[in-house]
Amino acid sequence: MLTTILDILVPIYSIVVLGYLLGRGKFPWANTHIAPLVFHVALPALVIHNLANDRADPSKMLWMMLAPLLIILIAMGASFALLRFRKLPCRTYMAPMLLSNMAICLALGQLGFGPTGFALAIGFASVVLIFQFSAGPSFILGTFSLRPLMKQVFPWAFLLALILMFTHIHLPSYVDRSLGFLGSLTIPLILLSLGFALADTTFSNMLRPMIGAGIRLAIFVGISYCVVLLLGLEGDSRKIVLLASVLPASTINIMMAKNCGCDNPDMTRFVFCTNIWMTAALPVAMWLVL
Repeated sequence: MLTTILDILVPIYSIVVLGYLLGRGKFPWANTHIAPLVFHVALPALVIHNLANDRADPSKMLWMMLAPLLIILIAMGASFALLRFRKLPCRTYMAPMLLSNMAICLALGQLGFGPTGFALAIGFASVVLIFQFSAGPSFILGTFSLRPLMKQVFPWAFLLALILMFTHIHLPSYVDRSLGFLGSLTIPLILLSLGFALADTTFSNMLRPMIGAGIRLAIFVGISYCVVLLLGLEGDSRKIVLLASVLPASTINIMMAKNCGCDNPDMTRFVFCTNIWMTAALPVAMWLVL
């Protein structure tokens, strides 16, 4: 068991730490250029490649897509109530409270569950990312618009992948292999970007965000466990949903806040603290779930 956990976690943590050390060393890295490459090119290729050509079970995929939808909607109500009770600004904390880092979810799926489980992880992550690109900017700006989502290549690629999956249309082998080769860039680039984003965090006034990040972790674990029971998920689907419950807030939230002109150190510290909690919680979760 320990070897299995190390085989999955060491590559993930190593790439994030490498990005963090390079970031602290002022290595030139432009997330504003890397992110479009990942989300407009590499990630769409990854999604289409892994959901097409009968790599995914359509019936399992439907349940896997429903799970994150329920988790986010329930967590939204709980987070809103908590933020109102603590008198904290929703524009700062709602997005990182709800939207987790799906790069680590994809890495877990690829390293720990084989092609079929990886496809399920992609289904789970895709729903979260659709919320990320639609609701994420809305939470930060305080106004709702689908325009940011419509401008992304990823949702359309996900829709095409679902059509290919449900109709059992096979891509030509040369197209499929090209997409797989291009999609392989996705996870390493996002994990490196995570490390670089964390390197910009200043270590001050960390107590309150650490407590908040711990509460976020407890909320997601509890809700995810209830959703797993409600939907009757089993096997890889159950394991992926439960492991995803301990993942940190996405650093995409920080980049979106900067792009919206709402750069906030409180959000950055909160996202960093969720990563600290994940570092301790993920190995424990894997020991219990796998």
